Amino acid sequence: MNKYSNYRPEIDGLRAVAVLAVIFYHAEISILDIDFFSGGFIGVDIFFVISGYLITKIILNELKLTGKFSYLNFYKRRARRILPILFFVMLFSFPFVYHFAISSFFIDYAKSIISSVIFISNYYFWHLGIGYDQLQTIQFQPFLHTWSLSVEEQFYIVFPICLIFIIKFLEKYTTSILFFGFFISLFAADFLSQTHASINFYSLPTRGWELLAGSLLANFEIKYGRKSEKKVYHFISFNRDCFNNLFFRFV
Repeated sequence: MNKYSNYRPEIDGLRAVAVLAVIFYHAEISILDIDFFSGGFIGVDIFFVISGYLITKIILNELKLTGKFSYLNFYKRRARRILPILFFVMLFSFPFVYHFAISSFFIDYAKSIISSVIFISNYYFWHLGIGYDQLQTIQFQPFLHTWSLSVEEQFYIVFPICLIFIIKFLEKYTTSILFFGFFISLFAADFLSQTHASINFYSLPTRGWELLAGSLLANFEIKYGRKSEKKVYHFISFNRDCFNNLFFRFV
């Protein structure tokens, strides 16, 4: 656990809800011909908000406690959390695809791996014209899910630099600038959803409002504190050890 952030069991509970929502969405579970989980993709949006909140809180807490921020340590922590799991999945799946897949599929598979490793798979899949709801297509893209990981990693690269600059030179406007970025991204997402739905779905600029929503929450918490440090609602919380045995923690 990061020394600049306190463990929040309710966030792990929220993660579990988000994971289950996405799983049930892709499972296409229906009861009496009613798809109760047709909106389960909202789990991805929840993850983005959580990521924005946690990353911003880590940065602000480190600045508050030490007066400085280590980019090297920050990116090393991100790499330790994400890369081992990502590489394990790639290494595990590679022999099966190599031996059983046709050559054209293997080439696409290799390209998706490369784009995932350098965290641009969101734009790679957008370039291919693959929609996340095209079930007949996505079954041949086993790494399509890494588009959201790429969005987050792009955010991790850009956001700390921007936030540190704002705090250093425009500290009293930090909240206003975060709000400005939030609304610009939200309006762009709303506009492009009607004209360019695919790039709107995959790109960081139009997903940024979700990450910045979490950043604003963290900023308000650091600035004003929680309403009550002792009164934490655990109705969606899980035992930490139990949760970690069930779900990977990506953030």
